[in-house]
Amino acid sequence: MTQTEYDHRLAWLRAFGKTPAEVSERLERESSQFTASVARAQPYWHTHLPERTWTPAQEVEHTILVNEGSAKVAALLLSDKPLRPTPQQVIEPDAQGRRLAPPGTVPGEGLAWSELEARHTASLTALQGAALRAQDGSERKFWHGAMGELTALDWLRMAAYHVRHHRKLLDAGLSTLEAGTPETAPAEASA
Repeated sequence: MTQTEYDHRLAWLRAFGKTPAEVSERLERESSQFTASVARAQPYWHTHLPERTWTPAQEVEHTILVNEGSAKVAALLLSDKPLRPTPQQVIEPDAQGRRLAPPGTVPGEGLAWSELEARHTASLTALQGAALRAQDGSERKFWHGAMGELTALDWLRMAAYHVRHHRKLLDAGLSTLEAGTPETAPAEASA
């Protein structure tokens, strides 16, 4: 990634909040909309979304896994703990231009929302709390595979973007499923 690309990506991320309070508010708004999409997804919870390899259950679990990881990175950056050098691996897009989920963020077979809801709430609380403690312009940075070196506040902006991105994927797939074509009918419960 060139310096120009990096600068462009950081400028783009700042649309998710210029101040810590704005980032916290954006996380709340994106999470609220995400939760509404989760409710909408319940009849299709274990049905593969059109043009996706995951079900709504898996999209949601992946989003939570990323939020939990982002909250940990932000907490580390906001602490006095020394930062260890880490491999700076870029997440390369696949043949369709999609970035594949890195290890540790790939969902399982699909947990029920009742098993995920508390983790979603806890990760949002951690992200918002970190946002309110973050300082813009910090020198402490940690590598992000798609964005490069990010500060704690930039990691939190990225989390807001990521929640929005997966909500939009979920909503697009649900709209197709709700249209009710035979191949998109809800999956029958297996015995």
